[in-house]
Amino acid sequence: MMMTMNQYDCLNKAQLSFEYLHTNSTTHTFLFGALAELVDNSRDAGARNLHIYTHKDLSLRGGFYLAFLDDGCGMHYDDVFNVIVFGKSAKRHTLDSTQIGQYGNGLKSGAMRIANDFILFTKKDNIGTCLFLSRTFHQEEHITQIMCPMPCFDLTTHQPIDNTDNQQINGTRTYTYDKVKHELEMHLITKYSPFKTVADLFKQFDLITSSTGTLIVLYNVKLSETGEAELDIKSDPYDIVIDSKNRRNLFDDDDDDSTPTEYRSLRAYVSILYYEPRMRITIQQRRVITKRLPHTLYKPRQYQFKSTRFKTRSENEIKQCEKELISLEERVREADSQVHDVQQRMGISTSIDDRSRLRKLQIHAAELKDIANRLRNGLTRKKSELNTTKTLTLIFGLNITNRAADGVFVYNCGRLIRMYEKIGQPNKKMLYCRGVIGVVDVPSIVLQPTHNKQAFADEKEYHFLLKNMGEYMRQYWTDTGIEHYVKEFWETYGYRDDQLDRLPSNDPEAIKRRQFAVPTLTQCNKCLKWRRLPYTGDATSLTQTQLETWECSNNTDLLNSSCTANEKLEVIPEGELRQKSSDTNNQNRLASRAISPPFRTTGNNKRLSNAEISSTTNNINSKPTTRSSLVLPTSLSAQKRALPTSYSLSPKIKPKKKLKRRIIKQSNNHDITSDDDETLSSATKQSNLPTSLSDFVTSTNHVHIIDDNDDDKNNNNNIENSDNNEIVTSGPLPPPTIGARVCAMYQGARRSGQVLNVNDKRAMFKMRFDEFPTAEFDYSFSYKSSAWSYIGTPPQSFTQSAEVITNENEPLSTIVKKFKALIKFMLPPDWDLTREQVTSMSYDDLSQFDVAIFMQSYREKITKIVEQRKADETRWRESAQRLQNEVTDLLNLSGMSIPNDCSMEDFESLIQTYTTQLEKSS
Repeated sequence: MMMTMNQYDCLNKAQLSFEYLHTNSTTHTFLFGALAELVDNSRDAGARNLHIYTHKDLSLRGGFYLAFLDDGCGMHYDDVFNVIVFGKSAKRHTLDSTQIGQYGNGLKSGAMRIANDFILFTKKDNIGTCLFLSRTFHQEEHITQIMCPMPCFDLTTHQPIDNTDNQQINGTRTYTYDKVKHELEMHLITKYSPFKTVADLFKQFDLITSSTGTLIVLYNVKLSETGEAELDIKSDPYDIVIDSKNRRNLFDDDDDDSTPTEYRSLRAYVSILYYEPRMRITIQQRRVITKRLPHTLYKPRQYQFKSTRFKTRSENEIKQCEKELISLEERVREADSQVHDVQQRMGISTSIDDRSRLRKLQIHAAELKDIANRLRNGLTRKKSELNTTKTLTLIFGLNITNRAADGVFVYNCGRLIRMYEKIGQPNKKMLYCRGVIGVVDVPSIVLQPTHNKQAFADEKEYHFLLKNMGEYMRQYWTDTGIEHYVKEFWETYGYRDDQLDRLPSNDPEAIKRRQFAVPTLTQCNKCLKWRRLPYTGDATSLTQTQLETWECSNNTDLLNSSCTANEKLEVIPEGELRQKSSDTNNQNRLASRAISPPFRTTGNNKRLSNAEISSTTNNINSKPTTRSSLVLPTSLSAQKRALPTSYSLSPKIKPKKKLKRRIIKQSNNHDITSDDDETLSSATKQSNLPTSLSDFVTSTNHVHIIDDNDDDKNNNNNIENSDNNEIVTSGPLPPPTIGARVCAMYQGARRSGQVLNVNDKRAMFKMRFDEFPTAEFDYSFSYKSSAWSYIGTPPQSFTQSAEVITNENEPLSTIVKKFKALIKFMLPPDWDLTREQVTSMSYDDLSQFDVAIFMQSYREKITKIVEQRKADETRWRESAQRLQNEVTDLLNLSGMSIPNDCSMEDFESLIQTYTTQLEKSS
């Protein structure tokens, strides 16, 4: 005989204590993280519009209530009933990977963290359901168990749904009308909520103007130690910010300049909350200007990171799913047994109660089968993905808008989990990797977020990801090519080297360069498609109001001025992590040991981090060529500065000979005594190089060190200085000028750098080394010291005898004509000037012509063409490979044996052979 639930009422039941509401809310240490839970629910519901606003009400604690209104799919009464079941979520077993919610806890924990009470209004199929969850009610009534009034209304008649056990409206199966219960629910809601009458309640339903949607009202917000609300709505009427005391929970200091805006402003945080924003969000009646973070960066580049390390999550999920499936299949069998048992007992009974009972059992069995099928499909998918290599797309770029706002942003299923993770930077006071932003969207199969969605459950796997992202970030820094002129690069966009954490200059020229480098990317207010606005050439960007109301019809780009046009965003070029060989790694390790961090004689010694020493070693090994250095012809090997060997074959070590700095003079007869110099002379004749001393020095910087002892000359040729462009002379060097490139002996190695300032009175100058570009490692040298020499072309005083006399009689008009011809030759296709306008430019127009922006545009276009060509070639190769595979499979089925892994050349040869055989056989 079957037992009913009423017969088990005498047994003890597990209860959810009222105190759990507070305990559950403490998982959110970041206030905006708690608010994001409610935003996530709107996104999962498919909402296109979400309004976040506050309403002033002095009768409430804090003086206002906070509301979230969306036009999502809404909920039936049965769906709302599942909301108050802690830990239950219908999203958990869905195959839709875009769903953020998985735990069935976000609404309760997030709402209870912000306020003591909340009330929910939802609308679907013209049925309105209200959910009331109030800690104030429990405290006032001294209730220990959680009670949730849930009235249900017909929004057409404003009357409660009149459900009975025998007749139920779709979506309200769990609701049965009880007049006493309904009146009690309305009494509690009007007493403990901000809406004191039934008319006020229906006004909230009327705010949901779409056919479906949800409104959530949080009230009696929590207060800080000062008695003010934790959420500050007074400082900015169009934003919601966190007060300074709550920010101290996240940061050691309360410096607004150093604290990222996203930690202080809800508007800023929501703007980057999603990897691909597709929802129109307004805060305090003003639209949030959302961002697609990868496309707001300068010189973005993506890398494919592949690893088989991420198996822990998949293995745990499979084990959990298998256990749940076994249990669920047992429940399905039990439900089917109950249905069959009732059917056999009923026979041909026409009792309404028996029929109703049978229908409930059948519905319950069908629901269990549906859940089991979804779980089974999910389990099959997870098993197939277990042994696959997980591939993550890592995107890096430069934030030229705010260099201090750098770090890694980690998303999970399109939702932001961690932001501003500092990796790859050995020292925050150095320019190395400064301004670089990394972005990665991790699928749930790789890493699982915690319940509060502010961290990841498996910290070991997460730190493994960050470690590898640091390697890719350093690779990106090398790929950008700015590491050898990083200071000049940032100065181009308005940054100063000694103010790493400051915002860039508001100089109009710097603003124009930033706008040109990264044109505005905005989202249409109507179709929500992303559009790249063309650069207009002026320094005035769109205002906040213009961006809020911007639509495709406002686009000056005619090809993308309609909402029907497809969304077109730039293809981010791909990079590759270049693995170093074992020999290179061994050399780097030995070099990192040999290179000791520089120390100052004043006793203020400072150590470099391992990453800094590693980056320094890489710079030495790569032998970078600075912009001010010269490139010597490879044929003139005798021009390289050789160091004489001071060791002999005898056991005793001979004292080193003092090197004399001499300039090898070259006569008209090329009378040079050494064999190497004779070879050089012949090479000079063959290449028609200048023969006079002045021309020789100017064109090739031919300077050679001669040792007094020429016995070991052959050995000396094998020992070369790492800097081929170093200038060595026989007498004292002329005084350097500010900005000159010099090479100096420092801490046992010759290091290149730049002259910062000179002191003619003391005959000294100070230089900054490229390897240690900070003020604490600057060093001073005397003009007469032999420890330094020039790199590249010496100052004017040194090469005045080698000056090339230009034609000073060349008219200005000829120079202008050549300049115009050069501009027209390099004119980008989308430049705001045409060739005819360039031809008609006056002298004044040419003097105001911004060459820096012009050349930068030319470089960008050339780079884009090359990258597009590479992308087209990659697509062509993929298409050819796919076609080859299809033809191979087809021919193998017809009896022709062609290996699947053969090359394209072998494939063509085999096809040609088979074709010839067929022609002969026919």
